[in-house]
Amino acid sequence: MAEKSRQKLNRKNISDYNLKVYKEFRRSLKHIVFDETLTLYIFRPIAFIFVKMLYRTNVTPNQISFASILVGILAGIMFAHGTYTYFIVGGLLYTFSIVLDCVDGMIARLKKNGTAIGRLIDGVADYLVGIAVYVGMALGLEEAGVHLPLNTWLVFCVAAVSHIFHVMIVDYYRVEFMAHALGKIESPWEERQKFTAELNRIRFEKGKWLEKIVISIYIGYSHLQLFRSPKHETYDSKKYYQGNKLLIRLWFWIGPTAHGVVIIISAFLYRPAIWLIYTLFLANIWMLVIWIIQVQVKKKIRQESPPTLETS
Repeated sequence: MAEKSRQKLNRKNISDYNLKVYKEFRRSLKHIVFDETLTLYIFRPIAFIFVKMLYRTNVTPNQISFASILVGILAGIMFAHGTYTYFIVGGLLYTFSIVLDCVDGMIARLKKNGTAIGRLIDGVADYLVGIAVYVGMALGLEEAGVHLPLNTWLVFCVAAVSHIFHVMIVDYYRVEFMAHALGKIESPWEERQKFTAELNRIRFEKGKWLEKIVISIYIGYSHLQLFRSPKHETYDSKKYYQGNKLLIRLWFWIGPTAHGVVIIISAFLYRPAIWLIYTLFLANIWMLVIWIIQVQVKKKIRQESPPTLETS
């Protein structure tokens, strides 16, 4: 009888612990709609293991972001060697870089010590790692004696531009959805205004060079985003949510994590052509189709419930 009671108590303790861990995991996440599907179901569960390891240490989210950059650059260096073994190692390092890119935000949310600058650093990290991986793969193909049609560097430059183009448009519509459908964050228009004011405030202050650089990069990036408007639009949140809840999921299939997963698969299989076909052809076709639908959906929402406008 006593043995059964102990077993029952142990099962209850295990169940309570699992529930506690699950609740911690949920608190570490962004809003579930904000995350790409592959990030949410593949990389964040892995990242949570490192979150549990680092949570009680003094490691900051920004330090983890810099570690992610370093590991991503090392992945690029591995790709540059051009052999099958180095591509495998590069793929593993790139995977770890993506995991660390998840860890920083998850810890920031659990500790509630995230900052706007930290979020921008996290965004800059994605581009720095992307550059390292692209350059590394191009060098690796040349080292391996693989010659692409036209010119290897030209093909990779076009692929890099496509990749950036996809990330920018996905990021734009993701932020728009979070702002207009869920009211969780500021719209791109509001964020640009806020960071412009912050840059003006600290422009002539001594130090704070990192903040000045990161904010300047972000403001330049926001001006490059497609379909930006000099006006602040406010939509009916319910109509915006209903019209865009499926579209935002479809956009994620050409988001940064989707690109990352294809790069990792290409590295493990030692078949860079898989990634190039996806980036240059499949993702661009997907983007064009979803964008056409997106324009029509937004037009319909505007007709049914005209947004209020505020000029900058």
